[in-house]
Amino acid sequence: MTSTNDIGLATERVQCSTTTDLNDLVCSTICENILWKPVACQQCETHFCSMCIRQWLNKNSNQCPMRCDKFIERSCSKFIAKRLAQLQIICIYQPNGCNEVIPYEALEKHETMCGYQLIKCTGCLSEILKKDFSEHQLQCPLTVTTCTDCKIVYKQNDVFKHHSDVICLREQLRQLRQESQYEIRQLKEEIRQEQNDQTTLLVSRGIIVDDKDDTVQRTYIQSTVEVEILDRNRIILDKESYSALPNTVLCSKCRNVLWRPVSCGKCGAMFCKQCQPTTSILKKITTFFGAQRTQHGTNNCENFEEAPVPSHIITDLTKLRVRCAYAPNGCRVISFYYDLEQHEKTCEFEMIPCKLCQLPLSRRLPIVEHTRRACFEYMLNKNPAGIQQQFMILFNAVDEAKADNHRLQSTINDIKTQLNKLNSICLKNNKTNSK
Repeated sequence: MTSTNDIGLATERVQCSTTTDLNDLVCSTICENILWKPVACQQCETHFCSMCIRQWLNKNSNQCPMRCDKFIERSCSKFIAKRLAQLQIICIYQPNGCNEVIPYEALEKHETMCGYQLIKCTGCLSEILKKDFSEHQLQCPLTVTTCTDCKIVYKQNDVFKHHSDVICLREQLRQLRQESQYEIRQLKEEIRQEQNDQTTLLVSRGIIVDDKDDTVQRTYIQSTVEVEILDRNRIILDKESYSALPNTVLCSKCRNVLWRPVSCGKCGAMFCKQCQPTTSILKKITTFFGAQRTQHGTNNCENFEEAPVPSHIITDLTKLRVRCAYAPNGCRVISFYYDLEQHEKTCEFEMIPCKLCQLPLSRRLPIVEHTRRACFEYMLNKNPAGIQQQFMILFNAVDEAKADNHRLQSTINDIKTQLNKLNSICLKNNKTNSK
C-alpha cells in the first residue's frame, strides 16, 4: 500500500471534528482531498496540494485551475496551515492493523516508520509487515543473503550446499590470495619503475652502461683497488642493505664510501687509506715555523694516530652491496663490500676487445703481449675461411720479406765494415810509399 505522499489525504481519514469545516481545507477543483503539503496561487489565493498543482502545470503550463491570468506560486497561508495542524488523521496503514491517530504535521514521519506498512520479500515475493520483516528474512528459505566475511551471495535453503564453513574459508583464502597477488604486482611495478629511474640516473652519470645501447664500447677502467676510491654512487640502496647511506661508512675527507678504512685513535674519525692525514717531516718543519696545523674530524683533531677499525663500522660495511667498477663496460654483478675486490680481479668486463680480432685483452699482471701475428692467428682459428687463410699467407710473406730485408741489411753493414777496413789499409800504404 502506498503512502499519503503518493495518493493524497482522503477526507475519510480525518477524525471527526466539530470545530473545523473540512470544505475549506480541500484541494480545489483537482483532487478534492484534504490539502497535503499545500501551496497557493498568488492572484486568487486558492490553495492546492503541491503534487496536484505540479501535475496540473505539466499539462497546462502557467495556467491556474481557477482561470487566473497566470499561476504564480506562493507558500500556504498561516491561517490554512494553522487549521490543518488541528486535524487528527488515521494512519493510511489502518487496514493492515495500525490503530494510530496522528496529528497532521506528524503524519509523514509516522508513515515512514510505521510497522504496518507492507514490504515485498525479495526471496518469496510475499508482502510482509515491516515490523515482522526482519524475522521473516531469517526464516524465508528463498531470501538471498550476502556473507559479511567471504561476500558469497546465497539463499537460506542452500546454506549447507553453497555456504558451509569450509566454503566460506576457502573463498576468503582465494580472495586474500587474489588481493595479495594484486599488491605484489603493484609493488613489482613500483620497484621496476624505481629501478628504471635509478638506472637512467646512473647511466647519465657514467656509473653503468645502458643495455639497450648497442654502440657502447668497452674502455679501459681501473679497478677499485687501483684507484683506492669507492664512489658512493656505486652503492645499491634497498631493503636488503640500506635505504640511505649511514655516515658511519663515509670517509671524513672525500665523503665517499670507506675503502681500506683507517681510524684515528684520538677523535675516532674514519678515513680511506689514501685519505688518512699524514705527519711527514716537511709538515713538522712548517708547523715548527708557525704554519697552521692540519685538523680533521668534528673535534678539529690535529694529531692522527692510526687505530683498529671499530667492529660496528666493519658490520655496517659488510651489509653494503656494491656495483662492479666495470659496470660502464656492461658488468651487472652486485657484490657485497668485502667480496668486491675478489670479483674485480676476475671480472671479464675488465678486458677490452682487440679492435681487429675482437679478442678480449686484459691489462692485469702478468700482461700478455698481443702481437699482430697472434691477432691474425686468432682470427684464422676462429674463422678458417679462405679469405682468412689468404690473409695469413700474406702475413707470413710479409714476415719473410722483413726477415730477408733484415738479413740483407746485415750483409750490407758487413760489407761497409770491410770496405772501411780496406780503405784504412790503403791510406796507411800510401803514407808509407810517400816517405
